[in-house]
Amino acid sequence: MTNVLNSTNLEQVDGGFLVKQGDVATTFAFSLLDENRMSIPQLEGQEASITLTKDQEQIKKKAIVTNGTVAFNLDKILPAGLYLIEISVGGFIFPSDDSTQIRVTKSDKNLVTEEVHALKELDIAEEVKKQLAGRTVGSDGTVSQEFPDLLMYYNIGKV
Repeated sequence: MTNVLNSTNLEQVDGGFLVKQGDVATTFAFSLLDENRMSIPQLEGQEASITLTKDQEQIKKKAIVTNGTVAFNLDKILPAGLYLIEISVGGFIFPSDDSTQIRVTKSDKNLVTEEVHALKELDIAEEVKKQLAGRTVGSDGTVSQEFPDLLMYYNIGKV
């Protein structure tokens, strides 16, 4: 078995591995290193793209490389789970490995993500009125083909 080295490496220097859902204060920082685990000076001051990936979900952030390091906060409530981290800057891609992951653990405060919050705030009756405005019903009681799927709005309202 041959020993394979990454040509780029991430080393976590701040923030830890485990964070509670809804923690937006913790700063995560990663050093951007070459295959010899040395800093890459030409990246200094460049904008880095940070991608956190869990299953099919991706969260994207931007940060400036400072002292060979990229730092960021989780600025919104994320679903609980294990997130892989990938940082792209200056043509380099710094991939996640077992040591560069963040696990978001469920909060005991029943926090919800922005998407769920938006669905809970949706006024179903008002949405149906908007969809029905200007629609016509035929003499046989059927509505034109453009009629919205009311079952969808009903199900959203049950969330």
